[in-house]
Amino acid sequence: MLKSRYIPCLAVIAPGLVFGQGQTAIDEVIVTAAPTEDRVVPPSVQLDHEALLEFQPVATADVFRNLTGISMRTNSRGESVIRIRGAEERQTLVFLDGAPLATPWDGRTDLALLPAGLIERIEVTRGAVPIEYGANAVAGAVDLFTYIPESGSELRAELQRGTLGIENLNVVAGLGLENGWSFVAGASKIERDAERIAERGSVAFDPSLTRERTNTDMSGTSGYLAAGFARESFTIRASLLHADVERGVAAQGDLDPAVSRVRFWRTPDWRLTQATLNGSWDIGRALNVRATGWRQWFDQTIDAYTDYSYSILGAREQGEDDTAGMRMALTLQRDVATFRLVSTAQESTHDNVELETDTGAASGLLAGPVLRYRQRLVTVGMEADLRIGDTLTSTFGIATDRATTPLTGDKPSQPSLSASSWSAGLRWEPAEAWTVSATLGERSRFPTLRELYGAALGRFLLNPDLRPERSLLADVNVRHVADNDLFLDFAVWANDSDDTLSQRVVEVDGINLRQRYNTGGSFTWGAEAAATHYLAEALRIELSAAWQDGRVERDASGERPVMLQRPDVQLRAALDWQASARLDLRAEVLHTASAWDLDDDGVLARLPDSTSVNLRGFLRVADWQGRGIQLTASVDNLTDELILPQLGLPAPGRTWRIGIRVN
Repeated sequence: MLKSRYIPCLAVIAPGLVFGQGQTAIDEVIVTAAPTEDRVVPPSVQLDHEALLEFQPVATADVFRNLTGISMRTNSRGESVIRIRGAEERQTLVFLDGAPLATPWDGRTDLALLPAGLIERIEVTRGAVPIEYGANAVAGAVDLFTYIPESGSELRAELQRGTLGIENLNVVAGLGLENGWSFVAGASKIERDAERIAERGSVAFDPSLTRERTNTDMSGTSGYLAAGFARESFTIRASLLHADVERGVAAQGDLDPAVSRVRFWRTPDWRLTQATLNGSWDIGRALNVRATGWRQWFDQTIDAYTDYSYSILGAREQGEDDTAGMRMALTLQRDVATFRLVSTAQESTHDNVELETDTGAASGLLAGPVLRYRQRLVTVGMEADLRIGDTLTSTFGIATDRATTPLTGDKPSQPSLSASSWSAGLRWEPAEAWTVSATLGERSRFPTLRELYGAALGRFLLNPDLRPERSLLADVNVRHVADNDLFLDFAVWANDSDDTLSQRVVEVDGINLRQRYNTGGSFTWGAEAAATHYLAEALRIELSAAWQDGRVERDASGERPVMLQRPDVQLRAALDWQASARLDLRAEVLHTASAWDLDDDGVLARLPDSTSVNLRGFLRVADWQGRGIQLTASVDNLTDELILPQLGLPAPGRTWRIGIRVN
């Protein structure tokens, strides 16, 4: 049940009641950066509803395990986070209907806790994204869009069961009225008893005697409401998401608890509530105002235990976050140019309290002081789209970003940080179905409150001298689309970074602690290619590849650090066969190679290469009131391959699911 303080969020739906009738597209108002005919943006990957259904995902994180140029891993905090082109996960921002989804205290989004059934489509933009995304979107951005119904009603429902108690139930209902109103309601439940271990040697210290990995259970429920109204010159849409999760956090299984500080964590409470309001207003024929406002509440409790039995409680950390933000964009359309003024502001307050116990039970917990932290982020900038000729367009932008931390708990105050951002893009259409684009830009990311002040229950050593990260990004992209039968996409890119935040091992009183620090800089480069071709009317092949390399500046000792947890090679092949009007079969092969990690003693270790096979099947068995009823089946990692994105934290082994879907 929603807390009483969340109920007023429903009031954001009310403003749409005062406007008259008429109808236009609502989906265009909720994009983070509005597209225009002449706007030049970096390369992007777009997945519509049909593409998402083919992956048969349970959580949104499952989608990104199938994309090249993007790596997905579950870190030691149990969060499933993505990296675009090998950049740090905090350099990739995730947006839900135009509002940032990450908790500002940590700066990361756990996509394993967001049900995939609530997502209608996904767009991943790589490189110097438009300035509407605000500060911290350094390597790129992920836009998640929820369902917006057209005229009429629609019901979508899915039930899946699978390996080790996996259960996925989601229902979404939409109603679109002729008078311009639309309504959506959705609910979802995800459960699992444990994750499957593919190779026991990768988690040598996990005491489990079966394929069930210790402390990897999860149970979560989510609810979603949205209402929108549209007429010819005005659209508005409000939405409310609430997610409530309890889960275990897998311990880093390659570490010996007798000599290393291993996290034995459980998260009994993880609650996220986010309200979003989007609006667009055309003032005359040349002027448009777009605005997005959001309010996010986040509560999390972390229980730290002493060993793999998870029976003796040692400490607890409780955090509450309250975040509010707004983005406004004023667009002026002229004959040969479009001008945009953009401002983004966000303030987040984090209350943190640590509790300790000598009794090994929650009843003996003694609370320390409540520490309050606050961060404000502001971006102001402008962009211009200029049409140079019939086949040549360009976009130029400049912005300034600023971060302040007016509240720092019991830590010393920090000076304000500021940085500038700029970008330039050029698009050429030399022939029909061919597009060549190039973008160049600089973006910055400020340290999060957790990076500045979080000790993670004694695991981290603070570094008060952290500086903003800066990246100069460049890419050239070539695309070809021919009669919907052939799609080709090729890109080369480079990223020149300074002051990138990384981790090092520091020994304090005989104990190894992690500490964040600014590296001397790095230069990475790579290439990406994708092709989709219909071999026959019912047979489609998809091929994609991503390669990257890079080097880090030498540190004070003259050593050149290795970039960690970044696979140099990613290959993907998929074959989709529409065997009949009712049967669809799909096979995928994913290969990842050449990645390194750092063990607890600071020694480099090469992560194993992996090749996994995924199978999908859909069988339409009936029709109900014009809706198709399908039986679904999937097997992920068919060969039970060891997939190791990070030492001691392998991806799940072979996992199967069967289900039924109404769509």
